[in-house]
Amino acid sequence: MKKFFARLILFALVVMTASTVFAAKATPEQQRAKLNEMSGQVLERMYEKYPSSEAAVRDSYAYCTISASSIKWGFWGDDHGRGVAVNNQTGERIYVKMKEVSLGLNFGAKEYDLLFIIVNKAAWDRFVSGNIKFGSEVSAQASDGVSGETFANATVVANGVWVYQLDKKGLAVEATLKGGRISPFRTLN
Repeated sequence: MKKFFARLILFALVVMTASTVFAAKATPEQQRAKLNEMSGQVLERMYEKYPSSEAAVRDSYAYCTISASSIKWGFWGDDHGRGVAVNNQTGERIYVKMKEVSLGLNFGAKEYDLLFIIVNKAAWDRFVSGNIKFGSEVSAQASDGVSGETFANATVVANGVWVYQLDKKGLAVEATLKGGRISPFRTLN
């Protein structure tokens, strides 16, 4: 059993490393096109799993989709992802990257999608400037407590920002403290 999990972790590391190498060879235009395509796929999966997310995206000030992966081993875990933030008011697209570190009891690897709902300009400005830092919480419903807006199956990550998460594949067992950050992809914007 230990060999299986060790091989699973090794495989995940190889896949993540290989995808980084191949992504680095693509031109910025190719990378943006790939992220835009991935964003559409994330939205399709979210709408299927969480039907209310479609109205949340449509009615929001902005949204951001991120496709991410994680590897957890022992007392350390690492999550990273890439995506695109879209301002529904202006049509502006900001390409972003995510990094999350966890400390505690960790084991496994997984791939998952994130859909951030951004409700106002102030939250958008903080989000795309990299000034949103977050920790993981579990919640069945989130409300901003100000405008009364509520998003079923979403979790509050910051003032004016909610997130839906959808696991694609893999398994990770964790009892951890996490901290993460989303920041603009300087080479793509």
